[in-house]
Amino acid sequence: MLKNKFYVLFCMVMFPVLIFSQVTLPFTEKFGNSPTQTQWDYSMYSLVVSNPDVGSPNGKKGCLMYNFYNSLGASTYNVISPALQSSGAGWIRVTFDFAAANRYTMPVALQTIFADDHIILEYSTDGGTTYTEAHNYLIGVNGELNTGGILPSIFTPNATQWVTKSIIVPAGTNRVKFKGFKVLPLQAGNFAYLDNVTFEECSTPVPTGDTAQQFCSGNTLSQLIVSGTDIKWYDTAGNLLPSTTPLVSGTTYYASQTVNLCESLARLPVTVSSGACLSVDDIDLSQSGTSIYPNPVEDILHLKSKQPVKKVVIYNMAGRKILEVNEKQITSVNVGHLVKGVYMVEIYFADNKKLAEKIIKR
Repeated sequence: MLKNKFYVLFCMVMFPVLIFSQVTLPFTEKFGNSPTQTQWDYSMYSLVVSNPDVGSPNGKKGCLMYNFYNSLGASTYNVISPALQSSGAGWIRVTFDFAAANRYTMPVALQTIFADDHIILEYSTDGGTTYTEAHNYLIGVNGELNTGGILPSIFTPNATQWVTKSIIVPAGTNRVKFKGFKVLPLQAGNFAYLDNVTFEECSTPVPTGDTAQQFCSGNTLSQLIVSGTDIKWYDTAGNLLPSTTPLVSGTTYYASQTVNLCESLARLPVTVSSGACLSVDDIDLSQSGTSIYPNPVEDILHLKSKQPVKKVVIYNMAGRKILEVNEKQITSVNVGHLVKGVYMVEIYFADNKKLAEKIIKR
């Protein structure tokens, strides 16, 4: 094993990789003698590009290897991507596979200090002149990149000893650095492996919903109805707001959604105003034993209640009445003709009490 290790390192010294080039997103690098791996910039003597003994998640042999095992002293090893060509209109998602283990140099029961190896992912928006840290990934003994535990010898992962990580870097990023960093100078680390690095530009659409919505006193951002995944709210200045933020009449709030870590750059503006609210005679949906479904709804809105429902009134979010149904006992309402959007449904019972609930029409 040691013979193979030094042979591969020797090949790296003889054929340095210092070619600067550009790639168009999306772009995936599968290390292991791929034609594009020469477009990366590696620090020499401490990394190998292709190790024939390693099984990678992509089904091939060969990947990029960090040689913390033989490093002396506190060390930094840089792996820098080619220049990334993107539209600049979206965040960039970086996904990669990693495998690593920690090493002990004496019986583990006596070991008190272990190597503290890290992979620090940094990004640059000026072509690599300066870098900003995006995340510090710890290998260590129990770090998020440690897939092989602690060993007294060289770590060579099998195809199942890998972890996949994803992270978002800002729009305009044009180089990414995977910086290997060994903190403790007197502790030997182990081999660590990088493969299947993918860069792709996010294209998450803006969430949908009414841009004018009414609220009751005491309502917060969590009461606004917006369709999307992992909704985040911002003020006009772009500051992130907690969902518990009280609504202020006449104020515009801005909603984004996040899908697969990618947040939409565009945001839905929602201007709120105080409107008609439940009176003291009104009852809460959960307390009434009443349910309305499905929500969102396409055609038929069903009502299930312990009390007879005698009237249903539907308003748009501007407060205008759209539909009214009066019957002795209502169990469903056809809303198929309504346009897509958010509506307020008022349900009136035989005892003249009522409840209100927002629905989404798809």
